Amino acid sequence: MNRGPPRPQEEEAGPSRPRFTGTGRTLGSDDTESIEIPDPDAERRRTQIPTVTRSLTFWRDGFSVEDGPLMRYDDPANQEVLRAIQNGRAPLSLMNVEPGQPADVNVFRRIDEDYVPAKKKQAPFSGAGQRLGSPTPGTLSSSTAPPPVNTPPAVPPAPASAPVPTVNVDDSAPHTTLQVRLSDGTRLRSRFNHNHTVGDVYGFVNSASLESRTRSYLLQTTFPIKELKDMEQTIKDAGLINAVVVQKWA
Repeated sequence: MNRGPPRPQEEEAGPSRPRFTGTGRTLGSDDTESIEIPDPDAERRRTQIPTVTRSLTFWRDGFSVEDGPLMRYDDPANQEVLRAIQNGRAPLSLMNVEPGQPADVNVFRRIDEDYVPAKKKQAPFSGAGQRLGSPTPGTLSSSTAPPPVNTPPAVPPAPASAPVPTVNVDDSAPHTTLQVRLSDGTRLRSRFNHNHTVGDVYGFVNSASLESRTRSYLLQTTFPIKELKDMEQTIKDAGLINAVVVQKWA
């Protein structure tokens, strides 16, 4: 009796594998809206930890990770860490990696050299600052005080001018006050008797000014201008009563 074709044997049950990946959407109809089905692996792909690279250097007196400090071989606290490294199980805290994060470790053997600490990178700016053009500028901290302005070298103080000489004046005799203007701008005043001579005025100027003793000059009145050349002429005869006398380099 023909009972039909033999039925195929059922396959052994096993874990099913999805035929498609990514975000999906159900088929809708007039009565049912289409629904979006998110990708179950999307979150896993977004949170996948990237692989990092670390450098492990063995020196003559110890080992270091990246630019970290030297961990000496003879320090008992480093023995367990060293054994873990030798067994290929470097501590996560030492390598600065997260649990489950893949890491590529580059090993450098510099056992003929002493440990050389890496040079620290200096930050371009530090401390408090002040915004240019700020309407209410703040106070600069001492660490960011502006550099001192280059000032020209101090000019040595000018030598003290010679004390104004005194003229021997007879108060009982007629006398007058004479004003003398030197060529360097200095103004001198002194009393003279009427019978003092023009030569006495020259002597007064020489005593008051060192430069006047080393250069040739003439004394003259202001207005009308008259050169005083007669050394024997008295102040009265020269018309110098309460006058102003000007020095002129010859």
